[in-house]
Amino acid sequence: MIIRAVQVVLEESDVSAWLQRGLGAVNQVKDVTFALVPGAARLGGKFQVGFSIPFETRWTIEVQPEGKLGLKLSDLSVGFFGVNAATVSQQVMGALAQKLQGVSGVAVAGNAVVIDPAVLLAPKGIRLEAPVRRVEVKQGRLELEV
Repeated sequence: MIIRAVQVVLEESDVSAWLQRGLGAVNQVKDVTFALVPGAARLGGKFQVGFSIPFETRWTIEVQPEGKLGLKLSDLSVGFFGVNAATVSQQVMGALAQKLQGVSGVAVAGNAVVIDPAVLLAPKGIRLEAPVRRVEVKQGRLELEV
């Protein structure tokens, strides 16, 4: 049998549950919200830096070289007067880099998180030898073509 392409559809609720588990260990981020909207993923919550700073982020998702997925922080809004969004953006990415350090298949580079699906799936007994060819974010779901 030869399978030349596979389309994987991830529902928003599944991705949200995965994020909630992963971000549970990040003490600086509380009250996490998540949504998949056309063209992007939205992640919000409260960033703790001695006091709560509400934030909302927008992440674009695209195929990177070698079939990896790139999640780029494309927009950040901060709901606290006098707080510089660029500073909070650096702190959010810094917290992510710290928590993801040493996680196989995931790396933080600047304002992006790069994910290698093959490395993440290997411990689950799934051997992915083809690169991700296409990714599309739709309302409530993420579609990947391998």
